[in-house]
Amino acid sequence: MTGTSAPTTVLADDASMVDAAWDGDHPIIDPALLARVVGWQLEPEGLCREDACVPLPDHSTIEHPDGVDLTAVADALGRPTLVDVEARMVAVGASAADRQQALVGRRAPDATLLDLEGTQRRLSEWSGTRRLLVAFSSW
Repeated sequence: MTGTSAPTTVLADDASMVDAAWDGDHPIIDPALLARVVGWQLEPEGLCREDACVPLPDHSTIEHPDGVDLTAVADALGRPTLVDVEARMVAVGASAADRQQALVGRRAPDATLLDLEGTQRRLSEWSGTRRLLVAFSSW
């Protein structure tokens, strides 16, 4: 059974806050939100972005009575997901092809971080130079 709709954080290409109904550990969202959340939209032929489409011969694999299953959409796009039901968070990773291409091309994601003085910096600012990125967590 689907629970009531709750604000849910989706971390994909960007961070988004959307209302999602939860069916167990599956976030169900309005199909109109797909383009904003994962950059693809549901069309009769499948999941499409610009001139590219991922065919979906059977839409029932992602459709749900309350919308579309975000984890099933990510799976159809070849993108891994990590779901935290209690925190109402979903992380949608890059596709295997994109990850492989980044490894072969030795490219890190162009993240924005704060430097020691608190100024926002993009990793691309230091393209072609070596930098050490130190990260930690208290948890």
